[in-house]
Formats: sequence, structure tokens, C-alpha cells
Amino acid sequence: MSDVKIRISDDELQKYKDLAVQWSPVYQRLPIAVAGDVLKFFTPVNKLRGKRRMPSIYGKSQFKPFNKTKTSDANVDISWRELETFHGNVIETFAPVDYVDFPLGYNSKYLGEALKNAPQAVLIMSELTASRGQFIAQAAITGKRNPAGETTEDIADGVITIAKAEIEAGNISVANGNLFEMPEVLDDTNTCDLLKKFVFSMDPFLRKTENFLFCAPEVVDMYNESYLLTHHDVPYNKEYEQPYVEGSSRKLTLVGLPQLAGTDILFATQKKNLLYGTWLESDQNYVDIIRAGHYEMSMCSDMWLGFNFRTLDKRVIKFIKLKTAAAAPVTPEKPGDNQGGAQEGEQTGEQQGQGE
Repeated sequence: MSDVKIRISDDELQKYKDLAVQWSPVYQRLPIAVAGDVLKFFTPVNKLRGKRRMPSIYGKSQFKPFNKTKTSDANVDISWRELETFHGNVIETFAPVDYVDFPLGYNSKYLGEALKNAPQAVLIMSELTASRGQFIAQAAITGKRNPAGETTEDIADGVITIAKAEIEAGNISVANGNLFEMPEVLDDTNTCDLLKKFVFSMDPFLRKTENFLFCAPEVVDMYNESYLLTHHDVPYNKEYEQPYVEGSSRKLTLVGLPQLAGTDILFATQKKNLLYGTWLESDQNYVDIIRAGHYEMSMCSDMWLGFNFRTLDKRVIKFIKLKTAAAAPVTPEKPGDNQGGAQEGEQTGEQQGQGE
């Protein structure tokens, strides 16, 4: 029998408040865990509130033929990018009475046995916090910083937003070797060949590294369809779903993310080059419960969140700018184009016959 109470007495309110404190670490981590379908491809930078400069080091120090007197400079190239987390919060009103007959059996793959014997109140608050993860996953890709916004995507710029700004600034370009402009619109017949051209354009150091090609699910579908057209000897229904791009020596894995649907930027890189910053384990983070009405309570929690690339170096990452289909031109109607035909409100003989 459910232990959810319809009436929010002082004792019931205090129970929720105490459980919010007790389970606060779980509630703070749960949205990040649920966003794991995307964030598993990122490297976490924990305990970051504000800005941190992240280095990428490429050393040129090298041995040379022996000479006991001659020295050389280390010639270490260090490039820096800044990862910044921004403060976000949520204040959500909920009514425990809504869950009286709700079959809450929390079998989350993110928590395992942690909530197996937890009170119903904990399960209710877990459902609320878990639902936030899908929006964090979307923000990691398409977020756009807007301090006056109302959604998770407004907290911080996602990697596609960052990439577009860097293209505009000229830091990602064909000349820099970290941008490939797709020559044709991708479809079910050409995607396999076009992605092979992208592979052949990659810097040799990037190409020899195991990378993920992040794209929309429809790109993966088009790749599989075009793969069948270009590889006729593939046994039907045995190797249809190709995880690797042909020509990459099985080093470029296709990753279709729903969060990338509709975007015209794809990119190939490694997990170490994608960063997300959070600040979850601090006295500044909390989960709080207050009374919001006769049947309702308000749950408040907050976090810091931010995303960036560690480097844009062509040896580590390369972007694809997709070619989009041109819109069909609209020919304006010229005066007199309708002359000789039926005037507005006038029926032709055929139309009159149909109406009889």
C-alpha cells in the first residue's frame, strides 16, 4: 500500500524536507546520469564553478645527433581554451496526491539497487529530478547561452553553438584543415562515398586515431542505405548496419545522436576533446522542499553546467559543414497571367457541369 499522504501535514512536510537533505547527492547526480547517452562521449571536469583554462600541449622537443655542447629549446606549443560553467536552477511544484495510485517501482539503470527499498517520497522526487537529464543532453549539443531564458538549453552554449561561432570567427575553416565542406547534399545513394571523402581529407594524425563521427540518426540511416548500393556483395541482413566509415581502418565510428537532428554541423573527435563542467558536490548546491499549497510542495535544486572543446587542432578534431538543399525558387505571378482564363469567382463550363 502506498505511503503517499494526500494531506500535507507538518510531519509530512518535514519528512520530505529530511529526505531531500538525505538523498540530495543522488538528486544532484541523477540528471547527469540520465544525460549519459550523450555525456558518456564527454570528459567530465568536476568541481568547476566559473572559468578554467584547459591546455592542449604539443611538444617539439626531440633528440638529435650527439653533441655535448649544443642545446636546443623545448619548443612546446600550448594552446588554451576556456571552459566555463553557469549557474542554473529549477523550482518545481508537485502534488504527492497525484502519485497515490501511481505504480512507482524505480528500476533505474542509473541507480541500481540504491532506491530498491526507498520510501515513496524518495521515488517521487527521483522521478522529478531524473526527467531533467534529457534536457541536459540536448543542451550539451545545441544549448545557446541566454541568461534571461527559461530552459536548460539557455544555461550554456552547447558544442554545435560553439562550433558555429568558431566557424564565423575563422578558427574552424578549410584553410586551417579542421573543416570539410560537403560538396553534395547527403542522401540514400551518396552518403557512403561522401563520408569516405571526408575520411581521406582528415589530417594523418587524426586519421590514425580512434574517433567518433557525431551526426544525426538520419545520417547513419543514409550511410547504411548507400553502403548497400556500393557494396553489392554484402549478405542481406547480416552486415547492413555498419558501425565504421569505410576507408577509416575501423577507426571512425558512426554515432547517431537524436540531439543532432536538424543540425548542419557534424564533427569527428575523441572523448578527451569534449568537455563538460559541473559543480555538484558543494555547500552551494542543495535540494530544498517548502509548502506551496494545501496539496502541493515546491522542490528547489540548482547546479552549474558548461561545455567546450579542449582544442580545435586539425590533429584532434575535424568538422563537416553539410550542404543543404536549395529552396525551390518562387516565380512571382505577372499581371495578365490569368487572362483568357476564368476570372475570380467565375466558374468554367467544366466546373459548372460538375456542380450540376
